Amino acid sequence: MGQGTICAAGWQSNPPNPPLLKGGKGGIIDFYWEIDMSDTILDVINLKKYFYHSAGLFSFLKKEKSIIPAVDDVSFYLKEKEILGLVGESGCGKTTVGKLILRLIEPTDGRIIFNGMDMQNLQKSELRKVRSQMQMIFQDLDAALNPRMKVKDILKEAITVYEDLDYYQVNKRIAELMNQVNLKKSKLGNYPDELSGGEKRRVGIARVLAVKPKLIIADEPTSALDVSIQAQVINLLRDLQEKLGLSYLFISHDLRLVELISNKVAVMYMGRIVEMGLSDRIAHKPMHPYTNILWSSLTEGGDKVISPGLSWQVFDFERPVTGCRFHPRCEVFKSRGNPKECIDLQNEPKLTQIGASHYVACHFPLL
Repeated sequence: MGQGTICAAGWQSNPPNPPLLKGGKGGIIDFYWEIDMSDTILDVINLKKYFYHSAGLFSFLKKEKSIIPAVDDVSFYLKEKEILGLVGESGCGKTTVGKLILRLIEPTDGRIIFNGMDMQNLQKSELRKVRSQMQMIFQDLDAALNPRMKVKDILKEAITVYEDLDYYQVNKRIAELMNQVNLKKSKLGNYPDELSGGEKRRVGIARVLAVKPKLIIADEPTSALDVSIQAQVINLLRDLQEKLGLSYLFISHDLRLVELISNKVAVMYMGRIVEMGLSDRIAHKPMHPYTNILWSSLTEGGDKVISPGLSWQVFDFERPVTGCRFHPRCEVFKSRGNPKECIDLQNEPKLTQIGASHYVACHFPLL
């Protein structure tokens, strides 16, 4: 990461300069085999989560149920001390990916390798120990903190779950956590509803740090906060990353924020990753029509321009089961005369390398 801090207007001093990564040839499997994975902390391989749905009053009588592929064949990796931004529309599966990694919900298929351990092979007792190394900052501030517990008790509970400390050691650890997240000790006696949004978020971060994790999944950590408080929270997360050597999976709708803070970005659409690469490349030279339109929504004064022929279509159709999932909204598909490759049921686009550390799932990428 580069040096500098984030303010409401963006970066002060130098922007982030993420390291270049070695790329492979062809599809995502080649990509994994040819990259140096020696310092990889998280490896997600062909992850799937299908939900089953039956509608109607007598739906329980139906033998067949409709399948909703919330996460469908998602693969990515995260290195130590790295930030991967995960973006996409609401309902695309971002939060579900985070919960699957922690095994808060069980996957339908796929593998999750954390620190060399296959999460699917862990027993409950083993999983409990591993979870101290991977934690999640939840989006809903009010639901994430027990309203009947004071801040001191919230932190004490998190500390004593994994460590057997005496009274003085616990209080010392609580003081250290409050200092790490820049919260006054006077807040220890407060209940969550007596805190501001920014203070609640800091308590949530302190609780996560209490178990000394290596990986943090941050699910919309700046939601429901005003711009100035967002900047403070992001600067806090960056400082903690540098001091403690943390890795982040950063889930957000804020594209500009993701562009600024992340080393790499993965773009999800309808349960699949459609584009992945270095953050600067994704933001300024997107290759997938969906990514291009998504980042073009940031246009202020014409600094980002949608490619000729591309425009936004309202989400008013049923989810395509196979083929290119974006084709009902894709102007490239229409401008090319509805090519059969995009609607071929057996030819769904795969994530393929088209540049250094740049992967796109599209039959007609924007070269």
